[in-house]
Amino acid sequence: QLLAAGLFTNKIPEDKNNFGPRVGVAWTPGTSGRTLFHAGYGIFYGRNTAIMIGTAHSNNGINVSTLTFTGASVPTYPNVFTTPPGGGTAAVPTIILFDPNFHNPMVQQASAGVEQVLTNDMAVAVNYLFVKGNDLPRSTDLNIGTPANVAIPIVGDGSATVKRYGTDRPFSKFARVIEFQSTADSKYNGLTVELNKRYSHNWQARLAYTLSKVSDNKPDATAVVPQSGDDAKFASDPRDFGADWAPGDNDVRHRIVLSGLWNTEFAGLTKNPVVQWLTSGWTLSGVVSYQTGAPYSLTVNGDLNNDGNDRNDRSPGTARNSQRLPSLFSVDPRISRHITMGPVDLELIAEAFNVFNNKNVIGIQTIQYVFSGGTLRANASLGTPCTVSRGCTSGANVASTGPRIVQLAAKASF
Repeated sequence: QLLAAGLFTNKIPEDKNNFGPRVGVAWTPGTSGRTLFHAGYGIFYGRNTAIMIGTAHSNNGINVSTLTFTGASVPTYPNVFTTPPGGGTAAVPTIILFDPNFHNPMVQQASAGVEQVLTNDMAVAVNYLFVKGNDLPRSTDLNIGTPANVAIPIVGDGSATVKRYGTDRPFSKFARVIEFQSTADSKYNGLTVELNKRYSHNWQARLAYTLSKVSDNKPDATAVVPQSGDDAKFASDPRDFGADWAPGDNDVRHRIVLSGLWNTEFAGLTKNPVVQWLTSGWTLSGVVSYQTGAPYSLTVNGDLNNDGNDRNDRSPGTARNSQRLPSLFSVDPRISRHITMGPVDLELIAEAFNVFNNKNVIGIQTIQYVFSGGTLRANASLGTPCTVSRGCTSGANVASTGPRIVQLAAKASF
């Protein structure tokens, strides 16, 4: 069946025609040297992850086979078998292989910007970045049947017409035939405005704002374990990748970051040695960050489209990543004190992350419906904030900012 479809489990395609030119230019007009224009363009290629190659080697239906034993046929420890023992039922294998037309991921990157010196230690910059990804990897199940539009009842709320795949799977000798493909794409546009005050007069600071958008059709190079959490990384429809073209999972539309550092040096302002010792050697620094929330999809718990994957189905009539997590805000201060004791410099450090313990929602229940018995039933916990350890189910996004953390440290240098 595989040979008839042109599929091979003993071959990993090699991409041998990758050409990656890069060009850049920088120009400072006039003689003052206070304005800089720069631009660049390049083509870059990514590597194939080792986990993809290793999985294709092992999950080929030969290296790993599954036998199920029951009752008296169960092998007895410590028996050692030179061949598979009899009496077992062989499982229909799920295999993973590479698309014969697989290519290494390619990224085109272009940038342009201008920087203007305002004073001897302060400058403002505006930079634009464009990144376009092609031939990005993904995992796709080829063993699906013929699609048909089917009306699915929603308990207490009418019905929804959805596309469901039939049971006429083309590879009857296999369960899932998962192919590593290079059929995903992405696009990023980002504009950053920043004000940078370099270190002078004992302090430095940087204020940056980024407006950006990333769109993709769900690329992923790590979906390698079938019937696990990896199944949530698959595109929702194995025959319609365009249905997943939307803001990417890492899309952050607005982000503002303020960082700074100040060293206290008051020794020259007083001759009192006690005051000098108490007021010198301190360093105050910190980061204040704000960003809009990451996107997420409304999902279904169950195999609504009957493609053999029950972890990547979206709610009927909804688009991928059509919802947003709440915004995130964090203040992360740091204070340290250097104390010199002969040849030893002792630094005492106190730092905190999210010092005001802002309620940054790091996960949310995304399942809108549970699909069971041929019907959809609403999930009452939809939208409930949660964490992975507290039971966020498949499809829940996880952000990077957590509760308040305080750290104390001491470092001796000699």
